[in-house]
Formats: sequence, structure tokens, C-alpha cells
Amino acid sequence: MLKYITLRLVMIPFLLVGVATVVFILFQFTPGDPISARFGLRISDFSPAQLERMREDLGLNDPIPVQYFRYIGNLMRGDLGISITSRRPVLEEILSRMPATLELALTSILLVTLLSVPLGFMAATWRGSILDNATTSLALVGFSMPSFWLGIMFILLFSIQFNVLPTSGRGEGIILNRLNHLVLPTLTLSLGLIGYNARIVRSAVLEVQNMDYVMTARSKGLKERQVLFRHILPNVLIPIVTVLGLQFAGLLGGAVIIEMIFAWPGIGRLAVNAVFRRDYPIILGTTIFFSAIYIVVNLIIDILYSVIDPRIRLE
Repeated sequence: MLKYITLRLVMIPFLLVGVATVVFILFQFTPGDPISARFGLRISDFSPAQLERMREDLGLNDPIPVQYFRYIGNLMRGDLGISITSRRPVLEEILSRMPATLELALTSILLVTLLSVPLGFMAATWRGSILDNATTSLALVGFSMPSFWLGIMFILLFSIQFNVLPTSGRGEGIILNRLNHLVLPTLTLSLGLIGYNARIVRSAVLEVQNMDYVMTARSKGLKERQVLFRHILPNVLIPIVTVLGLQFAGLLGGAVIIEMIFAWPGIGRLAVNAVFRRDYPIILGTTIFFSAIYIVVNLIIDILYSVIDPRIRLE
């Protein structure tokens, strides 16, 4: 197992270089000029010589292979470049936004886990009941509503109509104020996932419940609680961990729209703003950062497999 983990860790830099290469090539076919995007209408305030000097300073006039190998070389040293718009190191920009994104993702995945797993178990235990039908309806409704629409509806209802929760921002000062700002984006991110995960847990429990070893355990007279915790729960944890792990990685890297709607100062918002401004170093840096998150989360999931089920060996 140690050999497997070491090999996966060694592969991470190569995977990130591959991601950086693909994104870098795609940028070469993207229309627009970073300098023009940076200054917008104000670009007429600069002379052609000044603009040329800026491009020279940013290395944009160098041949593409030179730009590529310079970027990869810096990447291997942990240097993601300098933001064109803010002139700050990209890594510093990303790390400064990381706490906000991490806070939102952790709160959302915690809420999803605490609600979806018990709901799924209860829906499977009382199959065909009102609770089971309600879980199915929640999953259907949650996935039918686009997250951006749901976020806007929450703002209209709780912020404008009832004026009980803030519309945007992360909040400052006392903890209660920060929690108030966290409620709406967390609910927007979590609602669909709660129903979806509850259905996955329900299906996994129903499948395991019909296994021979579970029926044998029941025939021996074990109490239902013992059957649940000894035989059913360990065998449904693997799909649950897989789904939750990938969703957590997705929340860290993919809550872009929600961060924009609620003006949440996270990495997703940083990436979207960088796209509008043609800030290539930021776009490349956030893409590589999101890829690294997926790779690390997948490795953690693989390790958890062997912890949950000792029959699984990582080689």
C-alpha cells in the first residue's frame, strides 16, 4: 500500500504538467489580448510603445515554445506566475481565497452527509413509505432546479421578501454574522446533493439487504441494529465515500456559479473574473489547483477503500 501511495504521489507533478500543457495550448487558440482586457476602454490612454513594453514585460512577445517551457519550469518550482491584473503572485491570490472556498465546501458537504445518509437508510428501511416517496421527490426536485436559479430564488425570498438573511458576501466580525452569510450559499449547493445522495444510499442499502450474509445474520437472531452496523453499514460505505469525496472535490473547484451569485470571495469567483479579464496566469493557476484537488481527493478515496474494506488491497 505504501508503494502504491508513493507511486501516486510521484505521478501528481506529471499529471499537473499534462493539465497545464492542455490548458496552455487551448489558450493559444483563444481570441483576445490580456493587455486589452486588462485596461478595457482605458487602453487608448496608452501609447503603442507603452503597450508594447507591457507585453514585453509580461513575456507575451516571446515565441510560444519559450513561454510554454518557461511556465512549466516555473510550475515545477511551485511558481504559478504573476497575475496580469493585480500584479500579485498567482499562488498568493489562490491561497488568499482558499479559506472562503474551503469554508463553503466543508459546510455544504457536512450538511449533505448529515442529512442524506440517515435519509437514505430510513428510506430503504421503510421502503414505499411517505418518507421514501419524499426522498425520491426531494432528489427529483433538487436535480430539476438549476443551482443559479435556486440561489436567486433564495435571495428573493429570504433576503428581499423577508429580509432575514444577507444577499451576498462572506460577512465580517462576530460569528453569527458570518454564519448568516453562509446559510444561503450552503443551502443552494446542498439541496440537490442531499436528495441525490439519499437515493444512492437507499439503493446501496437495498442491494446489501438482500445479500446472503445479511439474511444469514438475521436468521441467527441478531438484532436489526446489529445487522445494520456490523453487516450493512460497512458494505455501503464505499459508494457513499466515493460519491461524497468526488462531490467535495467538485464543491472546492466547481462552486463557481454560486460564488458569483452570492459574491462569495472564493477561488471560483477568482477564476471567473480572470476569464473576463483574460488573466491567463490566474486561469492556468486555478485550473491546475482544481486538478490537484481532484487528484489528491481521488487518492484519499482509494486509501479509504482499503481502510473500510480490508479485502481491497492497493497495489
